[in-house]
Amino acid sequence: MTIKRILPAITLGAAMILSGCVTTPAVNVSSRNAGLDLGPVIDVPTQNWDFARLVVLVPENLEVSEANSIKPRADIVWREDPVGDRHAQVQAVMQAALEPTLAPMQGATPVTVQIEVTRFHALTERARYTIGGEHEIEFTVTVAHAETGQILSGPREVDLTFRAYGGQQAVDAEAQGITQRVRITQRLQQWVHTEFSQTLVGALGS
Repeated sequence: MTIKRILPAITLGAAMILSGCVTTPAVNVSSRNAGLDLGPVIDVPTQNWDFARLVVLVPENLEVSEANSIKPRADIVWREDPVGDRHAQVQAVMQAALEPTLAPMQGATPVTVQIEVTRFHALTERARYTIGGEHEIEFTVTVAHAETGQILSGPREVDLTFRAYGGQQAVDAEAQGITQRVRITQRLQQWVHTEFSQTLVGALGS
């Protein structure tokens, strides 16, 4: 994603940062597209960060496909919820995976972590039960001071693409409760533990 695409999203939502701590939100168009009102960049070591809130943005201009082809040409492909608002469903998946993993972060500087999804491409039924493929989970991450809005890190592109199960391997995994949602959640949580390792280690060890 280019900076030109990032800037509109991160200038939309002064209201979000003024709203206080956010737990898993009621999913609607405004919450999906309201970003942070971010100020100038400053440099604060990650070990000083204290998690205050998570903002997950899934822009409405991301294209959704319901085609049951091997690899639809779209930004969002998701099948493990009933047919409906896929933008809202993707936001819920990301929020549920990331928020509890970020929660133990403790330090001196309260921060808002903003995630803007740029691609969320799980497998169609046809791909999952034949050749498999990849889970393409891509987003930008920005960390800002929760009170002043100053950017502490980012915006930075993150690509967590990884191999998805297919065929009998997918069938066997599902029999054990290992769905696409489970594997994507685990991948996101692994990223948090790597990205924020200094702060999380301090919090979990205290």
